[in-house]
Amino acid sequence: MAQFTFTNNTYAGEALAGFMASTLLEADSVKRGLLTVINDVKSRKIILDVDDDVKLQDPSGMFNDQGTTASQTESYLDPVIYEFMKQEQWDNLVQSWEAQRLSPGAFSDYEGVVDLSDFMVQRYLTKIQIANERLYWLGKGATKEATFTAPFTGLLPSIAAASGVYKVGLAKPSTSMAATAIDANGVVTVSSTATLADGDVVTVTAVTGSSKDTTNGTTGAPNVQGQSYFIKVLSATTFKLVRNFNEINTRKPATFTGTATGATVSYINASNVLTVLGEVYAQLDPADRSQDDFNLQVPLHVGYAYAQAQADKAVNVLNAFTDKKKMDYLGIPLQLMNHWQANTILGARSSNLFLGVDLLGDASELSTVYMKPYTNDNVVRMKARMKAAVNFKFANELFYLSA
Repeated sequence: MAQFTFTNNTYAGEALAGFMASTLLEADSVKRGLLTVINDVKSRKIILDVDDDVKLQDPSGMFNDQGTTASQTESYLDPVIYEFMKQEQWDNLVQSWEAQRLSPGAFSDYEGVVDLSDFMVQRYLTKIQIANERLYWLGKGATKEATFTAPFTGLLPSIAAASGVYKVGLAKPSTSMAATAIDANGVVTVSSTATLADGDVVTVTAVTGSSKDTTNGTTGAPNVQGQSYFIKVLSATTFKLVRNFNEINTRKPATFTGTATGATVSYINASNVLTVLGEVYAQLDPADRSQDDFNLQVPLHVGYAYAQAQADKAVNVLNAFTDKKKMDYLGIPLQLMNHWQANTILGARSSNLFLGVDLLGDASELSTVYMKPYTNDNVVRMKARMKAAVNFKFANELFYLSA
C-alpha cells in the first residue's frame, strides 16, 4: 500500500489508508475489469508479444518442425509520476468543514483539527479518479486536468496511431454529412438535419477555415478540428454546437471565434446506431469476440442512442419507453464509458489492455501538513503523488471505430 505522512498525531488517518490505491485503481474502467492491472511497475516494464501460426502436418516417426518462426515483439509500460497539490486556508476550512461539529459559540474556543481523511476523500477523491480515468484512455492532450510535462499518450490515441489495429471510420452517408459553414457562434449549416436530434453528439473533422473553440479562454484555444459537441437543431439545415463533449463535467457552454467554410460532421445517434453496431459486429474477429473478457466499449451517448433505438423498435411492447434497456448487442456486452472519446467504439479483451502502477513504491505517496506550528501560516497543505502507465499488447486483436 502507498505511504502516508502526517505531521502530528491529531490527524485521523483511517479513511486515508488506501487513498492512493483509490485514486489510481478505482477509475471506472478499472473497477469494471476493462484493464489488466500490473503492480510494482517502478521503471520501464517490457511486455513480450509472441505470435506464431499453427500447421497441421502428416504423421511422422521423426520429429519434423513445422518450419515457422515465432514472431516476438515488445510493448512497454513507461510509468509517469505526477502529483496533486492543494493548499487551503484554515479559516475557510473551519467554517465550511468543521462548523457543523462545533457547539454554539464554540467557533473561537480552539484551533480545531480538521478530519483531513474525510476532507480529502469527499472533496478530491472522485475528481482525481475521473482525471485518472480520462488520462488512461484519452492521454494528457485531451485531459485538461493534466498539466505535467511528461508525455502520457493514453490508450485510445496509441491504438489510433498503431499499425495492425483493425480501424474503421464513420465516413458513410448514414453516419456523416458535409457542412458548408460554421459561423462564429458555432452554428453549422448542412444539407439536412433530418437524421439529427437535440442532444446528439457530433465530431467535426476536415475543417476548412479558422474556427477555434474558446470554451476555456482564447489563450491556446484549440481548433474545432477533431472536437466533439452536443448539438441543438435550429432548422431543417442548421444546428448549433452547444457544449464541447470534453466539458461534460464542467457544463460550460461552447464558445467560438473565427469561421469555417467547410467541414465533415460525423455522428452515432438513435437513427443509425443499430446499423453501426451491426457493421461492427460483422467485422469483429470471431476468435476474439468469443472470449469471456471481450467487450465493446462505447461512450455514454452511444449507449443512450442504443437504448432509444431499442425503445423505438419495440412496437406494441408494453413499457418500451420505461423499462431499463440491456446493454449488449447479440450477446456481446456493451461497456458504457463515462469519461471517453465521442463517436468511438473499441473492441478489446481486458487481457490485452494494461495499466501499470506502483502502489508500494516511494513515488506513490500522500502527505498532509497543517503549517501553523511550523511557519505560522494558518493553512493546510495536501500533496498526493501518483505513478501510472498504460499500453496494449496485440494490435491485431483490437477493433477501433472513430470519426
